Amino acid sequence: MTLSLFTLIMPATAQMSAQDVLEDTAEAMGGMNRIMQVDSLLMTGFSQTLNQDGGSSPSPHPNSPKKWAAQNGVERYFNLESGEALQRQRQGFLFPFALPFGHAWALTSQVQDGVDALNNPLMALRVALESETGGVSIEDDNIVVEFMLDNGQHVWLGINQLNKLPAWVRWLGPHSNLGEVTYTTWFTGYTPYDGIRLPSGLSTKIDWRDNVVTSFHIDGYQINEPLPEFVSGAGGGFGGGGNPQVVVTEVADGVWDLRVGSNGGAVVEFADHLVMFEAYGNEANSLARIDAANELVPGKELTHLIMSHHHFDHSGGIRAAVSRGLTIISKRENEGILRELVSRPAPNFPDALARNPQPLDFIPVDEHLVLEDEMRRLDVYEVVNHMHMTDAVFAYLHDEDILMQGDMFDIGWEWHWWSDNYLGSVEHHGLDPEIDIPVHGRVTTYAEVLDNIQSQLDAAIEFCENNVASGIYMAGCPVNYSTD
Repeated sequence: MTLSLFTLIMPATAQMSAQDVLEDTAEAMGGMNRIMQVDSLLMTGFSQTLNQDGGSSPSPHPNSPKKWAAQNGVERYFNLESGEALQRQRQGFLFPFALPFGHAWALTSQVQDGVDALNNPLMALRVALESETGGVSIEDDNIVVEFMLDNGQHVWLGINQLNKLPAWVRWLGPHSNLGEVTYTTWFTGYTPYDGIRLPSGLSTKIDWRDNVVTSFHIDGYQINEPLPEFVSGAGGGFGGGGNPQVVVTEVADGVWDLRVGSNGGAVVEFADHLVMFEAYGNEANSLARIDAANELVPGKELTHLIMSHHHFDHSGGIRAAVSRGLTIISKRENEGILRELVSRPAPNFPDALARNPQPLDFIPVDEHLVLEDEMRRLDVYEVVNHMHMTDAVFAYLHDEDILMQGDMFDIGWEWHWWSDNYLGSVEHHGLDPEIDIPVHGRVTTYAEVLDNIQSQLDAAIEFCENNVASGIYMAGCPVNYSTD
């Protein structure tokens, strides 16, 4: 039956222009006149988004459990005249997070345009009708119309051949970890709403591990209601980019801390080369730190990079590091995801690796790896007792008693949910640190580390108790770890 249906539809589609297909879609949604009468649309509901596009799971394994954020009280306004959208929401993480914004459920707002405003079929169709169109093709049971935005970006609208309603909208975008990503937003559960057929839900998938990154449940719509002022408001997260300024601090002879804002890590001098800890954040920040490191010692350049763990904030500069020919050192289990990241092409948004392709040179760590020459010894150890990030490593200089780590401790954290991991790792490997060089925060003494971990643990316990007293049961509560 499917084959005969496809055979019947295909010749007719081949004769249709993009404009014909879009006009048929407009009729199916409620008629061209009706949809052109819509100046504004409010879509309300609730949603869940995949943290770091799936790159923050405890393990790099594809089947490792994902971390989600929830958005409640979502109001998504569409200005169909300007092609802009405004999203208001209250967001909370559905996993224990170390900073207050992750659990604040604060009202935030964000103005979006271009492809970011197209995750509604009415908006997508209206923009397509007013845009330059390309060819018409068939994908599975959908007719696909290509169109171009004013900025030249290509978008594809998939239209169900049976009911002529939009099935999905697709676009490409740059990605710090993945190079380039294909986003496809699916529209499902159409129902008549004030004379227009609109979906009851949408989900957005990416072409990495087939991850669903957004799941939006729609409660209702309001059509042609007055729009609020489109202004972006407060939010929280990890930024970076632009023209990063690197602050260089000498910690010991031949050991420096290179930091962009509050994030960075150590650079260690060897006899004829340098080793850097972590390529945090994104390409711009990581290349800035690499360039600054290469100016530290005349005649010596970076050759190796230690990656603490795979989380996408900590691996955001890996493609940049590989483009510079750096050998990556990390836990053996991270090799698979690293090869996934660096093997992806980015032809439409060429990053440093796309502009200068290089193979991944990887050195695995099991429990312990020693990097040593006649000048220095640097030990790389497995992190233990840390459920936030398995398959993780930290580095240690025995002569200087300096420990280098990512996400084992941050002096800026409000709460520490895995307080036994730092001391547990130190004791497991028989270390006696004096100085901590973190990825997040600032260089501290070991005494500061212990004092702050204890206060962060106490704060986490109090946070849980206060929530339980209010009948709220947060992820990570009760706290099952201690510094003992």
